Order: sequence, then C-alpha cells, then structure tokens
Amino acid sequence: MLGFFFFLHQSLWAQTVDEAISKGNDYYKAEQYDMAEKQYRSALAQDGANTTAQYNLANALSKQKKYNEAKELLAVLIKKTEDKNIREAAYYNKGVVFTKQKDLDASIEAYKAALRINPEDKEARENLQKALMERKKQQQQNQQQQKQNQSSMSNKQAEQKLKSLQEKEKKIQERLQNKGQKGSALPKDW
Repeated sequence: MLGFFFFLHQSLWAQTVDEAISKGNDYYKAEQYDMAEKQYRSALAQDGANTTAQYNLANALSKQKKYNEAKELLAVLIKKTEDKNIREAAYYNKGVVFTKQKDLDASIEAYKAALRINPEDKEARENLQKALMERKKQQQQNQQQQKQNQSSMSNKQAEQKLKSLQEKEKKIQERLQNKGQKGSALPKDW
C-alpha cells in the first residue's frame, strides 16, 4: 500500500513539473520571458535534475539579457547531461550568448563544440561562419587603427622636428646677422 502512495505521489509530482514546463513554454512563446523564467524555476524546484527545465530556463534568461546566468546554466547542463541533442543545443545557445556579449572567440569555440556533436547543424555552421567573419573584420579594423595611430604619431613627430629645425635655422640666421653687424663696425685695416 505504501508503494502505491509513493507511485501516486511520484505521478502527481511529475505532472506538476511537466505542467510548469508547459506553462513556461506558453509564456515563452508569448514573449513573456520573466513569467516563463518563474515557471521553469518552479519546475526545477520540484525536480532540480530536469534538463528540459534547465535548458528552457537558460533560454528565458538569455532573452532577458541575463547572459551570465544563462551561460552558467548552460555550462552546468553541458557537463551533466548525457543527451547529445541537449548538449549540442546547449553549446549552440552558449555560442549565441557569447556572440551577444561580443566575445567572438568564446562563441566560435562554442559553435565548434556544437558542430563536433552534430556536424549537420546548419544554424551552428552559419553562426560559426558569421562569428569568424566578424572576428576577421574586427582584427582588420584593429590593424587599421594601429596603422593610423602609428602614422599620426609619425606626423606629430615630423611636425615637432620641422618646428625644431625652423627654430634652429632662425637662431643661426640671428647669429649671422649679429656677426654681420659687428663685422661692419670694425675699421678697415689698409
């Protein structure tokens, strides 16, 4: 009899976890990410190991721009899940979060990890290509900026040298003029 009540309790418990996830999904679809977060947290309060609730919570957090919390959840999920599909999706979403935070190197690594699990994932491949192109673009911009800084420094140095030479030339001309005036004041020796 005790086993029956335990089984009945487990069934009701599972339904409430599933219901919370379902409600969270409805809120997520309605773009009410804060309400979805509450439902997913409710599901996790009942079953902390539920990977679906963890994954969905990470997505809801990401939509709310709570990127660091989303990354932490995804990292935990990646480590503890045995399900390759969930792990691949978690790497993919981690890549998206890193991209939104402008951490292109980390996003590239996350997309690569997703593709190692599922080489057929077209979205991961496309996002990897976009991240690689964006990183290359940033590197080119950085190189151009460094060249401009170097050339502007050399322009400043050239201006300083030109001013210095002009001052030296002016002093030399002043000395020559002073010598010329002193020299004409002396009487001629015949």
